[in-house]
Amino acid sequence: MKTAVFLALTLTALLPAAPPAGTPWRLAFSDEFNGNSLDTSKWTYRTGPRFWSDQKAANVTVSDGMLRIALRREKSGDLDYTAGGVISRQEFRYGYYEARLQLPRGKGWHTSFWMMKQSGQESEARYQEIDVCEQDSVDPTSYSANFHIYHPHSSFGYKRISKPDLQQGFHVYGANFTPDRVDFYLDDVLVNSADISALPHFDQNIWLTSIAASLRNTDHVDDSRLPEVALFDWVRYYQPAQPPAPHPVSDLDLAAMLRPAPESARMTDPDYYIWCGSMVRADDGKYHLYYSRWPRKLGHYAWVTSSEVAHAVSNSAEGPFKFVDVALPARGKGFWDGLCTHNPTVLRIGTKYYLYYMGNTGDGKLMADLNWDHRNHQRIGVAVADNPNGPWQRFDKPVVDVSADPNAPDALVTTNPTVTARPEGGVLMIYKGVARRRPLPFGGPVVLLTATADSPVGPFVKQSRPVFSLPGVNFAAEDPFVWYDYARTRYYAIIKDNEGYFTHAGKSLSLWESTNGFDWALSPHPLVSKIEIDWQGRGRQTLNSLERPQLTFGPDGKPQFLLCAVDESPARTHSYNVRIPLQSQ
Repeated sequence: MKTAVFLALTLTALLPAAPPAGTPWRLAFSDEFNGNSLDTSKWTYRTGPRFWSDQKAANVTVSDGMLRIALRREKSGDLDYTAGGVISRQEFRYGYYEARLQLPRGKGWHTSFWMMKQSGQESEARYQEIDVCEQDSVDPTSYSANFHIYHPHSSFGYKRISKPDLQQGFHVYGANFTPDRVDFYLDDVLVNSADISALPHFDQNIWLTSIAASLRNTDHVDDSRLPEVALFDWVRYYQPAQPPAPHPVSDLDLAAMLRPAPESARMTDPDYYIWCGSMVRADDGKYHLYYSRWPRKLGHYAWVTSSEVAHAVSNSAEGPFKFVDVALPARGKGFWDGLCTHNPTVLRIGTKYYLYYMGNTGDGKLMADLNWDHRNHQRIGVAVADNPNGPWQRFDKPVVDVSADPNAPDALVTTNPTVTARPEGGVLMIYKGVARRRPLPFGGPVVLLTATADSPVGPFVKQSRPVFSLPGVNFAAEDPFVWYDYARTRYYAIIKDNEGYFTHAGKSLSLWESTNGFDWALSPHPLVSKIEIDWQGRGRQTLNSLERPQLTFGPDGKPQFLLCAVDESPARTHSYNVRIPLQSQ
């Protein structure tokens, strides 16, 4: 049996274990697992099915100074294996967390020391997850350290850490959680850091768990190694003697963050007009760009009859991007989106990708001017995929159709969608609607509207109250891009200000903010950009159009690039997408 004296004299000699130097600490929680049973004043059991195993309290025991999680081939309901885990009753936030453990051998087991707020439903209402050690026994030479947030699920600072056989003997895994970052340690050596200054932070429980799982492409459990056990020698949480001050957050000023764009920032094709552009980073680190394109020989206005949503990939956000395929091709006049797809905006929620877009059908006639039949068939759709490479599942009905009420603000057209996850769950959409109150074919007024849904694929509930509008102005704004800023606890939107109604800077991009997504006000720094761009090495260029703004966020959750559609002259003989670098604020 361990004793406090033995621990003090020998623990450091065996494996260093202490919070980082330079900060006064106090030990606020620990369990050395002395005794013959789990201290249920400190812990509850993790129970129930998860992946391939049923978690049972009976599989968790304490003896010989260790917490033991038994891993067994044992029928339980529909599952063939049992395992277990414990969750601290107490919640914690900033401080240093560490545990000494030995990982089980034989593939098939996912063993973790991690923190997350416990809720009634384990998969719901999760706020953040810090994985200090997350190891799949199929690979005995590495584990991952990571910081997640939920609603939507995003990963920040993910890293795989190599160590020559993690399953031989004990190792100490630690994490220092501060308002700005999480530093991860292995045997007191810093091995990974995650910048979390732009993310929300919450209280959390400590979890010690092991389950049978298919993670990291595990195809089966190695029964020849069973029964096996995951061993936890101790776990400790240290609080800073002086609680850290909250990270100060300033007003967002995107204009101050803009940096000159390199020539490689253009996404261009000599044979196609390119418009729009929305980018997402996949788990493998590659960047996927979705954009509208149509043959250049058809002229600018063929966007309304002949656009398709294309897909390009790059190893970095800076590019260059290589065309891969057409994500949303034409599929026939009989479909609501059968002849044209346009205005893509991609959103990842959990493990799925949602590609929102405008689609239309119509008479199919190519015209030198706008084809109003196609314009007035514009509707909003969404395609869904498990992988950013597709395949994309499209639906036979729009996700946001025109309203049946002829007096509704979107009775004629719905288009230009932008969607973000809401912190309380579900999604918020802002879109452009066209009413029938003014003479056809243009109609109008043209307004921006909001809608919400519990699921990314709807059904959407419309609020039918215009936002970003001015009394008596028929077409004040369009091209919204919306997101939720967790650090500032508010929504932001960039919109195209058609005549400088809001920025007083002429046609421009303006920044708005809202606490609820429905009531919007100009931000303290409302001007994002005039219709111009600074190029590296050749200065500022005045443009004809700088439209369809979208942001891409880096692994730290901060805005990384402003994407815009560009044409350079009123003749509109060609167009391209540009990614303008942003410096962190």
